[in-house]
Order: sequence, then structure tokens, then C-alpha cells
Amino acid sequence: MNNNDKLVNGILGIFLALVIPILIYAAPHFGQKELISNLDLNLPFWLYLTQFVLGLGLAIILAKDFKEWLKPIAPNIRDLLPVCIVAALAIFVCIAWIAPRHRVQSDESIFLSTAQNMYANQIAGSCDEGEFAENGYLHCQKSVHNFKTKGEPFLYVLGIPILGHDLRWIFPLHIFLLLATIFLLYFGVRAWTANNYLAFLTAAIFAAQPTTLFQFRSASVEPLYTFLFALSIFLWKWAWDKNTVKHWVLLALVLAFFAQTRQETIFCLGAFVIPSLFRMYNSQLSTLNSQLQNPNSQLKKILYSPFPTFLFVISFFCIPVLLTISYYQGYNFQGGEFNAHGHFFGNLKQALNISINTPSENGLLKNPFLSSFSILTICGIILLIIFAILESENKKTKISKSKNSQLSTLNSQLPTVQILIFFLLYFPQIFMVLENVSGDLTIEINQRYTLIAFPAMAFFCAFAIDKASLLLPKDSRLFLVFISAAVLWGNTLRYKESFEKNIMYNRNHLTTEEAEILKWLGKEPEKKRLFVYARPWHFIGYGMNAIHYNSLTPQKLSELLQKYKGEVYYVRGLDCWDSQTYHKKAVEHRIATVCDRFEQIFPMDPLFTTIITNNYRLIIAKLKESGSGTQLFAPQEADVELPENAEWLGLPSEHSQDWGNLQIDKSVTGKPLTIAKKRYKKGIGTHANGKLGYNLGGKYRRLTAVIGIDEDEFCSNGIQVKILGDGNLLTDTGKLGQGQEYLLDIPLNGVERLVFEMDGLGEINCDHVDIAVPVAYNHFKP
Repeated sequence: MNNNDKLVNGILGIFLALVIPILIYAAPHFGQKELISNLDLNLPFWLYLTQFVLGLGLAIILAKDFKEWLKPIAPNIRDLLPVCIVAALAIFVCIAWIAPRHRVQSDESIFLSTAQNMYANQIAGSCDEGEFAENGYLHCQKSVHNFKTKGEPFLYVLGIPILGHDLRWIFPLHIFLLLATIFLLYFGVRAWTANNYLAFLTAAIFAAQPTTLFQFRSASVEPLYTFLFALSIFLWKWAWDKNTVKHWVLLALVLAFFAQTRQETIFCLGAFVIPSLFRMYNSQLSTLNSQLQNPNSQLKKILYSPFPTFLFVISFFCIPVLLTISYYQGYNFQGGEFNAHGHFFGNLKQALNISINTPSENGLLKNPFLSSFSILTICGIILLIIFAILESENKKTKISKSKNSQLSTLNSQLPTVQILIFFLLYFPQIFMVLENVSGDLTIEINQRYTLIAFPAMAFFCAFAIDKASLLLPKDSRLFLVFISAAVLWGNTLRYKESFEKNIMYNRNHLTTEEAEILKWLGKEPEKKRLFVYARPWHFIGYGMNAIHYNSLTPQKLSELLQKYKGEVYYVRGLDCWDSQTYHKKAVEHRIATVCDRFEQIFPMDPLFTTIITNNYRLIIAKLKESGSGTQLFAPQEADVELPENAEWLGLPSEHSQDWGNLQIDKSVTGKPLTIAKKRYKKGIGTHANGKLGYNLGGKYRRLTAVIGIDEDEFCSNGIQVKILGDGNLLTDTGKLGQGQEYLLDIPLNGVERLVFEMDGLGEINCDHVDIAVPVAYNHFKP
């Protein structure tokens, strides 16, 4: 190819690389959102398939070259053995101590459902409702967009022909990813720094974090992110050294797939692209200076390099994630009453506080973070900045190395300026996570996001320890490195009970709900079943048939009962219990009224029930033909007549409550007052934490009532109510759980001021307090 052709190709490559994201992002603003919608559903599978075939082909072509490149930098057995021990420890903890479970149920189930839809229909949308044919083919009745990336589902697609449609094999797959990530981190850092101690510590510290171990036992996308990050770092060094178009294209394919893990991942690609530009640019200097009439033409040096091809390949194969970003631009999934963006400094402060102050309760970690990791990270960042500045000053002043220059010895170990630049270019992704409201780590499900920063944090920790070791005699360095790794791992292993009790999972309602459903299914004989559920994609992800409540009619039920030989099941879970959500920064949609109507229309026989996270009741029932079966709930009417010389206790003179509005003769959500399967027409519906105050004027001698948690909203961790008269405690209900009632009957003896104090006992979720049939007896004859 002559120079003119190279010039034209270079201009075209850069032009297309820049135009692709601009056009995709701008399209919805010019009335083309429907086009973006269609492309987002129908294009990703084919692009991923092309990307996979090209990458595999290049890997095969370059295999011999890779082997020759690796040979001189490969570690010996002695250096590799400690890494193998760390990897074995990590795998042991994951398999022996941590149950394989989803971390964020709906997110991970969306990946599974999308994979099923991709495999069967080549549609990159979640299958929300569908049925599987005998040959395993998914007939998807409803494909929908989701703002999740599609890279992980495509990997599952590759495994379905071999491992099957029951995607529970993803959990052992993530164990393999952990093993691969540990070794890739080690090899990547070692290849770039030629520092075996630094590489070992990076891999060991990353693997020792509870969040790392928990996440690799889930089906979350963050483990794939860390694997592809480590792979990219390793392959980047290979491409950097070889500097051919083929090597850079292979790296571009990997980086483009790396961008398919999370939407904001695309913002960290600059950390790879910009240094690569300078590498390719500098490599052209001698060639171009001899060939070009104008050797100072900076642009031509870039256009003649492999960079335009490299950039174009990244841009083109990033189209799937660019389509998703374009389609969902301006979409505030989380935020509630808060803005979705603009929270960086607040979230950063909270993240530091949560990750540094990690108390344990009864020997269990409160959060899946270790203080030592965060503190060492901060030390490493400070040291990296200091050494980068000193290294730059050394170069400027051309201070020669000498035996007396300890600083010179330290600086010769790492190109710290280049490392600092890389992490500065990598930082925009971290910013994008933390400036979003979903970067708030006080929302426990968001704690999984931290894993994307863990490879970098592990490197900072390792950097701090490695620099400290250089202050010791050479013979003592190895001792400090291994002792540091042993101490950090020992700190992790002492939390065995936290791993076994799944502290990163067991507070999540939906993951626990799924675990109970699968446990019940495991005890049942294997049959072809269909489930009617609020989130049908949860079942579809595991290769089971499922539809939504709203899709069922009496006629369709009759057809399905015949088709599935009576094996049609109704599942009442989290979404059916509460019509409201309680976290001010979360947006969720509950459908309690939909479930209530469903149960009034369709007869069913309850088969299984259990309490989930002490909050709500999971019920599985078998649906029946019309006219058979039973009603799930048939509360008993339990009203009382108002006695003579008595009054209903009605509106208080003052009140306060942490959620909702005070209601008279109905619950705080406007439903019938229901306590312990008894319904009442008279009473007060309020919410903990709260207070009701009455000015009685000394007119009453006795008070009776029934106090409890409203049973139509079964997701409370318990309440406690204290009744005070003129500032003195009259009675205390103690802790009341769901299904319990407290029969209040106390003397008032002329109390002037009566107060009810409702305590949510820490959590106020669903603390709907009913004070039913409250009767105040006056001083006349009983």
C-alpha cells in the first residue's frame, strides 16, 4: 500500500471512529429514537458474533507470536507458586464458604433472560414472558429493552449449546473467571513493571477482598468487568511491544467488548487509547522523517500509524453499548425525589466512610469491605503521586544515579509518571459511577459497583507495600511482601462466618426469594411447569416457562392447565406486598393491587409459604379451574360494637409519622385495617416511627384497642408501641411481629394527655401500625 492510500485510509478511519458515536447519540434528537430502538434490539448479537469470530481468528494467527513474546518474561515456578496458593485460597473460600446466589436479583436475571432471547431469537432484549418448546427453543412473547449492557448475555449464549438452558452453570463459570482474573492481574502487572513482588501483591490483595469473593459467587457483571480489565492490561503490553496492526486490532476487539460490561466503562477506554496513540505515533518518527517531505507533519505521523484502524475497530464494535446509552439518555432509573446526577462529592465521602469504618456486629461484617484495603489504597495513591513528582524532577535536573541516592534506587523500579497518567485517564469512569445517585453505597445493592475499582485499588495497596519493602535490606524484601499478603489474607479468613451467612446477599429480598423458590423446586419432582409471577424473566433465565399476572385470563388459564397438565403455579412475592417503596433514592414499582385482584379472580391451592428476610411472605400456589381451589386470604371480620358510655378514639390533636399520612378507619395505605388475619372497620392507620397525641381532659377511666402491624403489607421487621399518660408509661407492647396482635386494656384514671409512641426498631420498611377498635370509656356507669 503506497503512502497516499495509507493517508486516505487513515483519514477515513479516524473520521468514521468519531462520527459513529456522534450520530448514534444525536439520532433520538432528530426523531430517530425508533431506529435506535430497533438497532438496540436487533444489531448487538450479530456484531458480537462478528467480533468473536474476528478475535478468535486473530488469536489463532498470532498464537505463535504470543508464545515467543511470553517466553522471556514468563515467571519461573518459584515466582508463580505464591500466586497459585492465593488462587487456591480464593477458590476454596468461594466454593466452601459462599453459597452461589445472585447479588442483585433482577439485574442478573435480566442478563440470563437476555441470553435466552439472544440464543433463540437473536434479539438483545430481555424476554419478559415466554415458553420453551421441547427442543429448548424459547418462544418469547414479550421482548423489552433494558438499560443493561449485553456483553455478558452474549458469553452465556456461547455456553448454552454445550451447557444447556438452565443457566445455573454461570456460577461455576464465575469461579473460573476469578481464577483467570487473579493470574491475568499478576501477569499483566509483571509484564508492565518487571516487578514480581508488585505483581504478586496486586493479585493477592485483589483476591483477598470479601467483595471480590462474594461477587464472583454471583452472576453480576462486575466479575466479567475485572476479568476483561486484567485481560486488556496484559494484551495491551503485548500490542505495545509488537506494535503491528494485527496486535492493535486484537486489543481493540477486547477493549470494545470490555466496554460492553457496564455503560460507564466506555469512559475509561481513554486510559488505553491515548497512551497507545503516543506509542504508535512515536514508532512512525524514523520512518516518516525519511519518507515525508514535511517531517514535522504531526497529523501525517498519526494517519500513517496503526492508530486510525485501532480507533475505528474500537468505535465500530462499541456500537451496542452506544445504542443503549443513546436509547436511555435522560432516563432517571434511580433518584426518587433526588436528581439522578450530581452526587460525586457526597457519594465519595459516603464511600470512604463506609469502606474505612467497617464495624462488625456479633462477629459478622456489617459491610463486605475491609478497612485495611481502603487505608492502604489511600497510602498507595499518595506515594504514587509523590514518586511521580520526584521522578519528574529527577529527569528535569538530570540527577545521576549514585550509591548514596536511595531516592534514585526507589524511582528506578517503576515508571511512576506513566502509571499515574494511566490512572488519571481511567478516573472518568469512577467519576461517572459516583456522580450518579446509584453510586450511593448506603443503598446496599450498590456496593457491588466498588468491584470495578478493586484492580486499581489492589495495585495502589501493592505499590505502597512494595515501596516500603525497598527501604529494607534486599534479603528482607521477600519477607515483608509475603508477611503482608499473609496478614491481609488472615484478616479475610477470620470472617468465615460472614461468608457462610452470606452477609452480602442475605439482606436482599429478591435474592432470598429466588433461593427459597429454587429450594422448593429442588424438592419437587421434575415436571414441565409454567409460573405466573411479577417478574417472569427470573424463571425464563433458568429455562423455565413464565408469564405475568396481567397476561392471564380465565380462558387462557384453562388452555394452559390443559397444556401443562395442571402444572401452572402462582407466585406471590415481594412486588405483591407493598404498593410503596421506602428508600428516598430508589425508584421501584410494586403491584400489590394487581395481585389482590388476581387472587379474587383465580382459584388456587397454596402449596408453600415462608417468610423472606423477616419482611414479607412468599407464597407458591397451584392454579385451578374456575370453581375449584381456595382463596389465599380470607380474613375474619372482627368488629366490635361501641359500648354504652364509651367513645371511639378518633383523630389525635397532634401527630407525626416518618412515612405516609394518618388514616381513619383504614390502614396507612388506604386498605382495610387487618391484624392477625382479622379485619376491622374502625380504627387508626399510622406508621412507625411516629407519635399520636390526645388531649383527654381527664374524662376517661379505661382504654381498649387491638394493636399490630397491618397484614396487607407484610414486610416489616417489627414494631414497638408505648402508651404514655401525662408523661408516665402506662404500657408497652414489646416487639410485635407480623401476625401478632396486642390486646390493649389499660386504666386511664383521669389521664389528661394520652400519647402513642410507635418505634420502627431501626428499619421502617412496611411498619404500618394499626390501632383497631380503640375505645375510651368515660367515668359514667360501665
